[in-house]
Amino acid sequence: MLFEIVSTSAAVSLLGLSYLKRSELDDGEKIKRIALNCGLFIKEGKEVKSMQLLRKASHEWGTEYIYRIPLGLSFSDIEKKTDNLRDGLNSRKGRVDLMAFINIDFRSNIIAQIKELIQKRFVSEKDIEMSYDGTLHISVLDREMPANITFEKSMLGKCIDWEIPLGETRYGFIHHDMEKGHITLAGATRKGKTVFLKLMIAALINNQPENTKFTLIDLKGGLAFTRFKNAKQVETVATNLDEALAALHAVKKEMDQVKGWFEKNECEDIKEAGIDTRHFIIVDEAAQISPQILTGKEEKEKARKCEEALSEIARIGAGLGYRLIYCSQYPTADVMNKQIKQNCDTVITYKLRDAVASRVVLDESGAEKLALAGRAIYKTPDGVQQVQTPFINNDQIEELIRPHIVIKSRKEDPAVEEVKKDGDNSFELTPM
Repeated sequence: MLFEIVSTSAAVSLLGLSYLKRSELDDGEKIKRIALNCGLFIKEGKEVKSMQLLRKASHEWGTEYIYRIPLGLSFSDIEKKTDNLRDGLNSRKGRVDLMAFINIDFRSNIIAQIKELIQKRFVSEKDIEMSYDGTLHISVLDREMPANITFEKSMLGKCIDWEIPLGETRYGFIHHDMEKGHITLAGATRKGKTVFLKLMIAALINNQPENTKFTLIDLKGGLAFTRFKNAKQVETVATNLDEALAALHAVKKEMDQVKGWFEKNECEDIKEAGIDTRHFIIVDEAAQISPQILTGKEEKEKARKCEEALSEIARIGAGLGYRLIYCSQYPTADVMNKQIKQNCDTVITYKLRDAVASRVVLDESGAEKLALAGRAIYKTPDGVQQVQTPFINNDQIEELIRPHIVIKSRKEDPAVEEVKKDGDNSFELTPM
């Protein structure tokens, strides 16, 4: 009896595997077939030459396939078909859990149960990345990203220098290095943008308490930055246009002093100068500071001056130790100043309203398709990938910044002081 059950189970497993073998192609072969159907081949007389699979390698994140491409076919030809390849690999629902075969009821219709298992197979949205070094490398990423991530303090311990925890990609957990320059940050309401901003500030205060300075501008009332306003690293929290203009004027004046010191000491940038301080200027809503959006002559002029200062920070600030994080909920061509945007090397965007907004931020569509809160597109000069960013709650933020809270009087705010008097800025450079 036992032998009969084992034999039957083995037969069923073989039958199931046989069905899968008939119904599905290996991804490597599937890529070749998609490529042929997309016209990625060369004709030499009557002979058709297409991509040739040389080898493949398994990784934790998926599988890498390496191909030889025929003469006359370029890497750019293949790159243009990225969407075709990605969509083709996702034309099935996903992989079958083979362990489910042991739960088959042998007293019922076995074939019907096998077909049902295949129809209900695990959903896996695959992605691909390509590179070329004389051979074509196509990485098929099928490692699942979590739908949400909760912040843990241990994440900060994995960061070095000016890194902050960014989140989970298909390759695993990654960090962002704030030394990479300015950031454009976008996302609709309640999709993760503000939570990420608070995580960024808390992480920098915790990891670089003596070297970090902030100028925070939030013209929606400043509520997002309320808990940070008394941190010793925060120069000012501007909540209206007048305060924003005063704060940016103070930053610009400070930056001019730094630039003068560099010239006097023949230093090319902040690293050569041996200065550890980094000043982060965060504008939480670009629309509230855009002269194209505001009405009224006086308000427009103030906004124009704010935008002018931000443009200069974006243009020359990075080498002087200034980092601009330029944010918007509803990015449009009017809101996102071109000069500022062009000088931001990194883009992080959460779900946006439509493809038009996505193209404004990313120069391509895609952000409108992000379905999950906390899911973002992370774009740097090195490439583009999706990431699930961590959720940090207010209690965790309070724990991180509590040691750095000081009692500040209103007059200690440098932005307000700059309005009241035209004295010298007290900024001092202390090379290490």
